[in-house]
Order: sequence, then C-alpha cells, then structure tokens
Amino acid sequence: MANETALMSTASSVLEDVVTANENDTGGFVVDVSANIWRYGWPPLCMMGLVGNTLVLLVLRRDGLVRTSANVYLSALAVGDSLVLMVASVVVYPGRAWGWWIDSTSRLACQVTWPVLHTLINASTWFIVAFTVERYVVVRAPLRRLSTPRNAGLCCVSLLVLAFVKNIDLFFIQDLVIYTDSGDVICIAPLRYRDYVNNYRPMINFVTSGVIPIVIVIVCNWAIIRTLRRDLVQTTARDSIVRHTTVMCLAVSFVFIVCFVPAHVFYVTIPNWPMSLQDQYDVLGSLLLLRYANHAVNFFLYSLTGAQFRCELVSLFHRCIQRGLVTAGCVRRMTSRLTGSFRYRREVDHHLEMR
Repeated sequence: MANETALMSTASSVLEDVVTANENDTGGFVVDVSANIWRYGWPPLCMMGLVGNTLVLLVLRRDGLVRTSANVYLSALAVGDSLVLMVASVVVYPGRAWGWWIDSTSRLACQVTWPVLHTLINASTWFIVAFTVERYVVVRAPLRRLSTPRNAGLCCVSLLVLAFVKNIDLFFIQDLVIYTDSGDVICIAPLRYRDYVNNYRPMINFVTSGVIPIVIVIVCNWAIIRTLRRDLVQTTARDSIVRHTTVMCLAVSFVFIVCFVPAHVFYVTIPNWPMSLQDQYDVLGSLLLLRYANHAVNFFLYSLTGAQFRCELVSLFHRCIQRGLVTAGCVRRMTSRLTGSFRYRREVDHHLEMR
C-alpha cells in the first residue's frame, strides 16, 4: 500500500480541528456512511484477505512451483499483507467503525501501534515495487542472472529494515493529548512537533512512499509490456512460465495503482473540496478502506492471471480432498471395528451368563 503515514497524519490533524472546534454540523450522513462501510465491509474483507494470503503461501510451497525469486517476493507480500490486515483490525477498524481508538488508551499504545502499522504498509508497498522491478529484470534476458532467490530475500529484508527506519520517528513524536474542554484524549503529535508532522512529514512520505513507487511501477510495467509484445513470436517453455508470472505482476501492480490513487488524489486536493472538517475526515477514512482492500485481493489476481498458480491450487485442493476421504474412510473403519468388538464382547458376556 501507499503512503498511510501521510494520510493518517492529515486525518489526525483534521480530527484535532474537529474536536477543538466542537462543530454542531458534523456531516452526519457522511459519518454514518463511512462508519457503516467500515462496520460491515471490513470483517469480510479482512477474512477474505487472510484466507487468500494463507492459500497463496500454501500454493507457493508446493513442489510444482519452482523456487524462484518471484516466489520469494510473492511470499513476502502475502505475509506482509496478512500482518497489515491483522494489525489494522486492532488499530484502525475499531476507531473507524465504532469510534474507539486503541492508540488513545495508553501512551505505549500511542507510540507503538502506528509505527508498526506504517512499517508493514510501507514494506508491502515496496515489495510490490521490488517484484515489478524483478519482473523487468527477468524479461530482459541479459539481466536474468541477477534474479536469484537469495538476492530476492536480501532485498525483502532490506526493504523491511528501511521501512522501519523511515517510521522510527513516530515512536518519539506522538503522544497522548488531552483537551480540557471536551475531555477527549487523542494520540497526536504535541505542539512542539506539530509543524513537522503537519507540513513536512506528509510531503516526505508522499514522495518516498507514494510518488516514487507509483512512478517506478508505471515505468517498469510499460517496459515489460513493450518487451513482451516484441518477443511474442519467439516463445520457449521457460519464456512461457516467465510470461505467466509477469502477467501476474502486471495485474498486482495495476490494482495497486487503482487502490492507491483515489485516497491520495483526495489528500492532495482536500483544500478544494467544499466539505466540513468532519466530512473530510470520514471521506478520507472510506477511501482508506479501498487502499486496505489491496492487501486482500492478490490471491484472486493470481488465480485469474496465473495459469501455473491455478494448476497448483487445484492440485492442492484435490490432494486435500483425497486426504479428507482417506481420513473419513479410516474413521469409518475404526468405528466399525470398535463397534464390532463391542458387539462381540457383549455376545460373549451374554453367552457366559446363560451358562
């Protein structure tokens, strides 16, 4: 996903203005729509994502899929997406759906929850970028030797470390702020950091976690499509596998862009929208749900665009069904034996009593 930190910084700033202003006109219709979208949309979305990402990991571990650098990136992305969904279920969902924010319960929660969530989101974003760049390297035959599982693993670890370093400042610039008039407690940057959080950090994050990733994805996708069209006539078995994996990459990156753009377009153009502060906050929250959806749909993209992935998925289900039938047969045979043994002992006891 894209720049969650910049968006949530803006949302926190808007929320602070709403609390201090204590507006009577809070845009109730938008609030209700936004809250209901999260209440009834997030649980199935999260469950779908967790199940789908688990199936992705199971399929990628099968022997039918050769251990490649692409599998490393897809596995890392599945793990990262699952962690994002789980952490967001604790940090974001209760607040957006029911108005209860866990980050406002204690100072420790305020300083830990958002850095962890932002690190996972930024890492997942850059896993997609790295996977896209890796596909470009693979389709360029002279560069294929650089694409190895070891290099992919090192790249994923490096991206995770960089994402943590990028968000480490959130451990120190966020704290609980109590408003004496209303008694509300909000996890937000104190006044001494407010200028940095509201003006500088969002733009830094917007560039490093938004503009740069999306530009890289677009440029690499354009180069990949151009190369595939040029080499479409001459196709070997290896090239066919590479092409299927590359199509999966294109689908993932395009959906990433679609889920990313609306929230950031709204974020950049907020001053031009004739809305109250509360309306801006809730519309932004609804668009964030679309961005979280990007963490839940990759399994379906792989199934639609990856022929080899579909074959291995069907094989996995077939094997599970066979094991289930074998297990059911064993249970029936064991039950039959136990029942037969019980009947035999009862007949023997009855015969002895008759004697």
